[in-house]
Amino acid sequence: MGFLDNVTNEFGKKTGKAIGNKLYGRHADDVRLGQRVDANVNYGAANVKQSEPDYGAIEREKRITMQHEQDAKFLNAIINIQFNPQDKDAIITELTALSSYVDLWIKESNQNLNAAKSKFDAGLAMLRSIEPNNTMIAYFEGKKIEWQTFIEQQKKKKRTTILVIAGVLLVFVIVLIIFA
Repeated sequence: MGFLDNVTNEFGKKTGKAIGNKLYGRHADDVRLGQRVDANVNYGAANVKQSEPDYGAIEREKRITMQHEQDAKFLNAIINIQFNPQDKDAIITELTALSSYVDLWIKESNQNLNAAKSKFDAGLAMLRSIEPNNTMIAYFEGKKIEWQTFIEQQKKKKRTTILVIAGVLLVFVIVLIIFA
């Protein structure tokens, strides 16, 4: 019975951890971040290692957590934007704020970029339907073209980098074959 009880308990622990990880993500386990063992303490003839907190790792984890929280707040703010068809000035204000978010996030490849661009497109469509001759429409459409151009340039840079690396590797392989 001891072996089966042990197997059952272990199965329960592993299943519980899997469910906890699925529900809570990276916050599921009680992991002690930032612990490292490097301080030697001498007790007579024996060396005993004592753990010392890695304050740099703790600070990096704090920054990452704060960045995730800030991104979640921005995403929530973007999702909660409601465009009122009767107030074109409020629509223009929201579109201006969204365009500044996109300008910032497009260079950082932020995860909220697609939500901001989608909400921007919805607001621009509403502004076009309310007042098709508004001068700000041309400005916002210019921003969309600017973003698309930036994205295409980034893709072109990636392709160029990949081709250069592939070319260097090909030359290296050819030289290796010739001199082998």
